[in-house]
Amino acid sequence: MPNDFLSITSVPPSGEPPKPPLSSRKIFGQFVFLVLVLLSAGIGVMAGLVFVYSSDLPKVRELEDYRPDVMTELYADDGSQIGTFALEHRVIVTYSQIPPVLRNAVISIEDRHFESHWGIDVLRIVRAGITDILEWRKAQGASTLTQQLSRKMFLTPQKSFRRKIQEALLAIQIERHFTKSQIFTMYANTVDLGHGNFGFEAASQFFFAKRLGQLTLPEAATLAGLPRSPTAYSPILHPESSKRRRDQVLAAMLDNGKISREQYLQAVAAPLDVNVQRWNYTIAPYFIDDVRQFLERKYGTEAVHEQGLRVYTTLNVKLQKIAEHALREGLREDDQRRGWRGPETNILKRPVKGPDDKPYTLETYVNSDWRKPFEADEFVHGLVMQVKPDYALVR
Repeated sequence: MPNDFLSITSVPPSGEPPKPPLSSRKIFGQFVFLVLVLLSAGIGVMAGLVFVYSSDLPKVRELEDYRPDVMTELYADDGSQIGTFALEHRVIVTYSQIPPVLRNAVISIEDRHFESHWGIDVLRIVRAGITDILEWRKAQGASTLTQQLSRKMFLTPQKSFRRKIQEALLAIQIERHFTKSQIFTMYANTVDLGHGNFGFEAASQFFFAKRLGQLTLPEAATLAGLPRSPTAYSPILHPESSKRRRDQVLAAMLDNGKISREQYLQAVAAPLDVNVQRWNYTIAPYFIDDVRQFLERKYGTEAVHEQGLRVYTTLNVKLQKIAEHALREGLREDDQRRGWRGPETNILKRPVKGPDDKPYTLETYVNSDWRKPFEADEFVHGLVMQVKPDYALVR
């Protein structure tokens, strides 16, 4: 038979699938090519954005010379503290002064992979993104402690795509120049924890009247829950929300293997037990204010409120208390000699409005005296509810 009419068909060996038609292989090749082009374009766009957004980034080495504002502290002649001046209440601590229970609590709730990531947590970002898409809202945050530090030190809290990229780039730079212990210490000394307190040491003294090393597990968990929203989770303003947030921190510590099941159950059963130690001392307020004015004239307002001076005065606390007691007793005796002069006000005849701009009633009235604990030898305002021949009922 002539070769022009010869037709040969190859038969694949048994067990091997036949090769796909030429058209299918061509489509697959075009698809792969398209994917590669899109990936290249995406990488190019990201590289361009990184270049643009990194061109005006601050130098993270500035953190080496960073000195946060700290409180000026006043001391009496016996060394006891009698007052402070500050724009931000802050007490600086070193890494070794931060107890493991607080470090574990903060890391468990804020950045579980802090010890291993390089500034950003890719897996956490992906997981948060998936959750946001499924719930169709911003349900989870994905910022690491390092990103939070970079935002606090160099950026603004304004939410934008540009800021998030800059935040991530700065976090990577910070991780390159500082150790994990240095990063955590800077974070622990600068984080806003509400009521004018910055840093965990100041917050510990304010909320619990304790140094960091004295914190219990529930107390440490309460503080660790504050950075997310110092106002919403304030144990003073919103104790129920604060306790729920504390229990979330404890659950995260349990899940992270930082506490046992028994420790978790004991901690969640504990009350908040807040013991507020306010910074506005009541000892010799006029004397303290006179010292402040003297310091501002001599050293300037910035030095007094930001640079953490240690001021030792000649005030004798014992004699000061004796003098104040004698003055109060003298005023009290003088008031008694003048006799009863009638009520200060009548809230029914002259309505007093509350925070909601509505007039108080006998049942809803609240006096500012009642917002603080009563102490011996103090006078507080009372509201007369009823008057009977043999007694009066007073709130």
